[in-house]
Amino acid sequence: MRTIRLILLGLLLGVALPTVAQKHSKTKSKSPVSVAASATRPGEYWENQLIYEENKEPAVATFYPYATESEMRGDRLFYRTPIYGLPTHSSRLMSLNGEWRFRWVSAPEERPGEKEFYGDSADVSSWDTIAVPSCWEMKGYGRPMYINVDYPFKDNPPYVATNIKGIGKNPVGSYRRTFTLPDSWKDQRVFVHFDGIYSAAYIWVNGQYVGYTQGPNNAAEFDLTRVVRPGENNISVQVFRFSDGSYLEGQDMFHMSGIHRDVYLYSTPKVAVRDHVITMELDSAAGYRKGRLNVDLMIDNRDRLKEEKTVEMRLYSPDNTPIAMQKSPVTVNKRTGEAYLHTTLPYLRDLQLWTAETPVLYTVEVLQRDKDGREEMAFSTKVGFRDVKLRGDGVYINGKRVLFKGVNTQDTDPIDGRSISGQRMMQDLMLMKRANINTVRTSHYPRQPRMYAMMDYLGLYCMDEADIECHKNWDDHYNGKGCITNDSTWEGQYVDRAVRMVKRDRNHPSVIFWSMGNESSNGRNFAVVYKAMRQLDDRPIHYEGATRQPMGEYATNTDIYSQMYPDLESVKKYSTDNPLHQPYFMCEYAHAMGNAVGNLQEYWDIIEKSPLGIGGCIWDWVDQAIYDPKEPRQVQLKDNKGQTTPDTWQRLTNGWDYPGPHQGNFVNNGLIPATREWSAKLTEVKHVYQYVKFAPTFDLAAKQVTLYNKYDFLDLSYFQFKYEILRDGIERVAHGDLPLPAIKPGDSTKVSLPYTVALEPGHEYVLNCDICLVKPLPGRGLPKRHVVADWQYILQERPATLPAVFTKKQPKLKMVVKNGKTTVSNRNITFVVDRKSGQVSTWKAHGQNVLAATPDAGAQYNNFRYIENDTQGGIKPSRTGCTVTTKLEKGSRMATITIEVADALCPHTFVYKVYADGTVDLRSTYRPQREGLRRMGLAMQFAPGWEDVEYYGKGPGENEPDRQSGSFIGRYDGTVDDMFGYYMHPQSSGDRQALRELILTNPSTGYALTVTTEGPVSFSLQHYDEQQFLKPDLHPWQLVRYPQIFAHFDYAVRGIGNGSCGPQTIKKYCLPSSGEYTNMLRFSVKAK
Repeated sequence: MRTIRLILLGLLLGVALPTVAQKHSKTKSKSPVSVAASATRPGEYWENQLIYEENKEPAVATFYPYATESEMRGDRLFYRTPIYGLPTHSSRLMSLNGEWRFRWVSAPEERPGEKEFYGDSADVSSWDTIAVPSCWEMKGYGRPMYINVDYPFKDNPPYVATNIKGIGKNPVGSYRRTFTLPDSWKDQRVFVHFDGIYSAAYIWVNGQYVGYTQGPNNAAEFDLTRVVRPGENNISVQVFRFSDGSYLEGQDMFHMSGIHRDVYLYSTPKVAVRDHVITMELDSAAGYRKGRLNVDLMIDNRDRLKEEKTVEMRLYSPDNTPIAMQKSPVTVNKRTGEAYLHTTLPYLRDLQLWTAETPVLYTVEVLQRDKDGREEMAFSTKVGFRDVKLRGDGVYINGKRVLFKGVNTQDTDPIDGRSISGQRMMQDLMLMKRANINTVRTSHYPRQPRMYAMMDYLGLYCMDEADIECHKNWDDHYNGKGCITNDSTWEGQYVDRAVRMVKRDRNHPSVIFWSMGNESSNGRNFAVVYKAMRQLDDRPIHYEGATRQPMGEYATNTDIYSQMYPDLESVKKYSTDNPLHQPYFMCEYAHAMGNAVGNLQEYWDIIEKSPLGIGGCIWDWVDQAIYDPKEPRQVQLKDNKGQTTPDTWQRLTNGWDYPGPHQGNFVNNGLIPATREWSAKLTEVKHVYQYVKFAPTFDLAAKQVTLYNKYDFLDLSYFQFKYEILRDGIERVAHGDLPLPAIKPGDSTKVSLPYTVALEPGHEYVLNCDICLVKPLPGRGLPKRHVVADWQYILQERPATLPAVFTKKQPKLKMVVKNGKTTVSNRNITFVVDRKSGQVSTWKAHGQNVLAATPDAGAQYNNFRYIENDTQGGIKPSRTGCTVTTKLEKGSRMATITIEVADALCPHTFVYKVYADGTVDLRSTYRPQREGLRRMGLAMQFAPGWEDVEYYGKGPGENEPDRQSGSFIGRYDGTVDDMFGYYMHPQSSGDRQALRELILTNPSTGYALTVTTEGPVSFSLQHYDEQQFLKPDLHPWQLVRYPQIFAHFDYAVRGIGNGSCGPQTIKKYCLPSSGEYTNMLRFSVKAK
């Protein structure tokens, strides 16, 4: 069915909304023509909330024009996958990225003017050069600022002048470059496009004033047609670090300035398609695989010309097969400044649907011809067929209720700051896909267009968030009175930022939600924003502030009941029901600062069983640490004697290193470090978020594993079941690869394992299971054999006790008590204990020093733990007494030394058994007396040299009591340095749970120190005295490295929780305050 109609100005989808900017300006809207022709020096707008743009084009959907269809298709890579930046083969587009002349000043009154800067004949050849896009602070001009809940100026809107040392009053950067207008652009309309400028900017071309823009993460376009000329032209951009718009840019991030995103010119015919809106109506009765595709076009005829055009829409399948085509004539005249064309393509069948699991993309081409049929312009847009519906219990995509397993993200790069490259975006999104993350919240501002194209292509759901956060102003006026959210003079800016986001991004299938902003109170301006967004689009609208502060009539300023950092009781309560009976979403949770992300599994146990819970986004994806452009990027550590060591660390910086106000290291909350390596935290996220679930127990009699398909749209035939059985973590006694049947989403299956091995007594057997990709998914980003889900079953536990030590043929031990010390020795071992303190002062086995030569190297109870989720560090033990008893056992081949320590926190007993062959058993019994303990265990210091590590326990990465579901028992190796957890503030880290055996080897001597365990033991190893961690502004590259090895062996440690911003450790992972708990360590030394 063919439907064509021309609609005059303002009748389609609320397109008149962008005029709110002029509506709230002091002056009426002027056309770009009249202003450019008459003005060179604009007014001072940067401290006037009513003027936030001048002559800026209304927002349109992203498109890149070409001269012809063949030119468009000839740009093969971009046409197929428009994710690699700007088109490179369009004669209608010219990148202005690259080198610009630049001058930086610290205050507006110092900025250059017409004669020396923006005048047509101004000479800037002596100026510095700067790369565009970039942040000028990362190029050595001014300083970055990490600001979270504050402003760099007094909260007195709209004024922004500051006097912070090292920052300046309000720095201004002046940019200028030349460009040559192509001959083929003659008689074309010419636009300049800025993807983002922080925070406000004026633009001139050839000395003529073009316009003004605020809104640093919204696109800004200006019509240059009347100011450009044939041949060489110049463009000048003057950027202000702070503007009244900065009151809406109070996000938790490094704040930087400049032209930080792409800049380009493009041309179109004088009468041309200016905007396109793609919508669809899919038939639910047909499984959404049938329906209609609508393409709404706005035809721009601002010069009021009389023209006849033909516009052709074409739809191509994912394999580039033509599916549908529609030609439509368009006539405009002097009465038609804008015209609207609504086209519905013929009814479509057998559609392949877009989801995050199946990101199938079609292509819509728009071709424009003149009245004689000559091609004038062409562009294409990727389209995903999908239906999004908000229902009472959730968000449904193509009829399926979807859980959103997400992360929050920031534009951040350690080298380039907030000017993030396409390669970095792709790296981030690919890692997310491999970690089973399916949702990205663009906290707290829109991203560059290419990132949405990447999410479309790879398959990620997006919560697209407007660039609105007046956090400090909200804090200062928490009840709403005096907050700019309730000030009508700010309404235009709120609406402008949100509407521009929606109009640019609404064609992207990945965008499932809109978000109106973040932490900005609630009130009238958000009510207007909500209404404006709803007029444009029907996708769910999110705003956490409306949940936190309902404020009566404004409670409905959100479609989603959203919370930040809830505890488990809140999740359970509000995902079951909430005051507005809305779907429940954790827009920020599991604050990932440092050694963090505790009890993630418990969050999802609730969400997956709840009637209203739809998921959440972890805060956040990546640490925002940066390299200081004025300092080297790497630093060699120093040892405890002040000497430089060979160990080199990245010299990454945080808020402590720059002018304030700041929150120190609070800028680093990432699941992964700024340098983008995989992390232990991400391992846990991948496991908890996985879409193939395993029954918690293995049917040993039937040799069967039960699997549950928790994908929403994929069956399991894309995957293979891979298994192995290990004996004592060493010997693989069975393995296999099994195909999986096409189990539908929501169904389960039993997988029978055809192994024949018998489980012999005295050994531990574990079954490792992986679900691996074996055939290409409709999605992208996952390599063949990639493991999408995993599990481990313990088929047979290790023996409960260690075997006896046989010493019959060994030389007898001697025990000597002298000078307050007890010495047990023979040719195999020397073991000395101080009878007053209970400290082991000397421990030498087979000629090798086990302990470091320091006074406190011997085992002692230790409650210290410093992590950013729990900065108390643990209360120090308070010893009130110590008793040492010794006994040389019959036969003189074993000595027993018992150390009883009275302690207000945790009285404990250490029983050493020293054997004649050099073996030492240490049985520890702990009797906790109070709540809040961080550890029940001991610390000791091994002698330098035991550097190579092999262990049998949970790994490979560090794991904690409440972050170990993705860590499995196995044998892992590395070095002591590898065992340390790297965080931007050094902290207690490197724990491995369920230790069975630890082997430390001295590569210089060839000797190995083996520690085997009985009962529960976790351990950590490092070269750093943990007391260093208490320094608030400590960086990893400032650590003092000691030659000895600091070790913890714990019966239990407190879980890490989420306390850096959110709930503390939950009760099940806190340590007991009563009872008796025993484990044992067996130490032995031998030549390898």
